[in-house]
Amino acid sequence: MTSLVINDQGVELRYTDSGAPPNTSSTPYMTLFMVHGMGFTGPIFKKIQALAHSSNLRVVAINRRGYAGSTPFTPEEAAAPLTGSDEDKAAYIANRGIEIASFIDIFIQKHNIPPIAAGRKGGGVGLLGWSAGNVSTVSAVAHVGALPPEVQKRLALYMRALVMQEPPSGSLGIPLPAGTWSPGLSPSIPKKWHKSFFTQWITSYFDHGDLSTRDTDVLSYVVPSILRRPSIYSMSDDDRREFVEEVAESAIMLSTMPQALAMYRRACFDRAARAQLSELNVWFLTGDVTCSFSIAAFWAIQDDDNERGGGFVHYKMIPGVNHFMHWDDPEKAVQAYLEALA
Repeated sequence: MTSLVINDQGVELRYTDSGAPPNTSSTPYMTLFMVHGMGFTGPIFKKIQALAHSSNLRVVAINRRGYAGSTPFTPEEAAAPLTGSDEDKAAYIANRGIEIASFIDIFIQKHNIPPIAAGRKGGGVGLLGWSAGNVSTVSAVAHVGALPPEVQKRLALYMRALVMQEPPSGSLGIPLPAGTWSPGLSPSIPKKWHKSFFTQWITSYFDHGDLSTRDTDVLSYVVPSILRRPSIYSMSDDDRREFVEEVAESAIMLSTMPQALAMYRRACFDRAARAQLSELNVWFLTGDVTCSFSIAAFWAIQDDDNERGGGFVHYKMIPGVNHFMHWDDPEKAVQAYLEALA
């Protein structure tokens, strides 16, 4: 992995890059920037990177602040979302998005990334947030207007898709459904077991019953399906050392929900904000046997979209995949990403 300095404060974000595809197509390649969730770093996307060139893609996986190789938070930055004022919390979320947007802009210039071609036939970039990583990616779109004018103009020529892959409701400030459960919220699980329990639970497959009801009462919150083993068991010891990292962000997520809600609504539904990136399509991807929080968020955003007349967000529920589609089913994942980038 290598790092990129993204501002004049010397903040660096570590990343891996599949590199530009071989120049065998007349269609300019597209670039997909991927941002990881909680407890797993950018190399969790290495199977997507291995498939990138065959799909005329370049895939760049970014490590967020607070994770290995990227600049740690200062004590003041770390405290802001937990004990700061509402303004401090809003600034914390905005800054995470500005960091990602700045990374993309600098990477575009450094590597001469092709812009969106006429008729959207290749070129340009997509930004994908997975799980808790959506705080940073959705914030990047919501706060484009805070960037220097020349950066705003450049990103408008490049940004073709924002892909929300299985964000937890709380990461977007959406109230959690009754019955929502995770190991970190359970007082019956000793704290020393939270990490191992969480890893097995979040990588599991769940039989939710009839999802056509769109009723959160059908969701299985705790008990995994026995039809397919959790994704963690298809990861070697070397894999786990490479991309499993114990970083707790749940408390930050829960303490900044009002600010995250404003950010999400601005990025998805504010027409003036969306007009700043006129080529941008917004997608929500989820599996149908994934953790309950992803499906609950999927439905909640559909409801928000419909209340505003619809058409702001595109949706895809992918059969048979869990929260780790990019690991267990990378071919399916790539096809879903290509559809979102089209």
